[in-house]
Amino acid sequence: MSPSKPTSGGWKTSLAAVLKAHNAAKVNGSVASHATRDKRADVLYAGFKLLRELGYKLDTVHSFRGKHMQALAKAWEDRGLSASTLQNNISTFRIFAGWIGKAGMVEHTDRYVTPGAATRTSIAREDRSWRAQNVDIAAKLAEVSAKDARVGLQMALQATFGLRARESMQLRPNVADKGFYLALTVGTKGGRDRVVPIDTPEKRALIERAKTFAASKLASTSDPNLTLAQAKNHYYHILRSCGITRANGLTSHGLRHGYANDRYEQISGRPSPIRGGTAPDRETDQAARLEVAEELGHSRESITTHYLGR
Repeated sequence: MSPSKPTSGGWKTSLAAVLKAHNAAKVNGSVASHATRDKRADVLYAGFKLLRELGYKLDTVHSFRGKHMQALAKAWEDRGLSASTLQNNISTFRIFAGWIGKAGMVEHTDRYVTPGAATRTSIAREDRSWRAQNVDIAAKLAEVSAKDARVGLQMALQATFGLRARESMQLRPNVADKGFYLALTVGTKGGRDRVVPIDTPEKRALIERAKTFAASKLASTSDPNLTLAQAKNHYYHILRSCGITRANGLTSHGLRHGYANDRYEQISGRPSPIRGGTAPDRETDQAARLEVAEELGHSRESITTHYLGR
């Protein structure tokens, strides 16, 4: 596809035009998911807004140059963004540069940040749960529910059962409810079935509430009038309207981080390493990590380092 032409009407109008022309495709030409499109759009809108705050008054995003990438990367690093976020943000702008006919202008991430600042590690260095960011979870979920009760319910399922966003949308509560546990079979990553305990009155109440959103015994929590793609698009629209965006450092995935850390503490009797806890004996630590991994839908204990640290 040829580069988009500059558009009058300010940077937001020109960015919207570029996104409309290119954002639906991945780099390899395949169709990009709605989540991917939303993440790229969030990063780009937030990036160009930040450039204006830094004093760069671009009238059109086609004026984006190497010096702008340098300014953004420095600002992101100064604000303490994680290595993975730095890499993802710069990668998004690298893709964007190709869209506007400037392929190759945005260089490797290390070209813009302090050596080592963008080096990924599988071991979490910070707690990415909402609690660690001093977010009042109940208040934020209430804010989301006020705009859309169905989306609010889906986020509550993520916080309470550690579900992925897609799993919460495709959950069939009447089918999944097995009494003492949820049997997750639809929408799981890689089609990997798993079970999550229903072991508190709060969890039981939430599942019963979820059933009221299902149009039938076999239906999911999503609006029956929407396709899955439409439901996902609506979901992320509601989240953005409530300030829950990657650019703001707050995503619904943080609810899974909270679940993982809370469950580790419940099982092991101690806070996770990422929350400052001292590890219990090796056997207890391993058992807790394996249980957390299984409940999150993973089979490897090592994956828990992404959530719990080591």
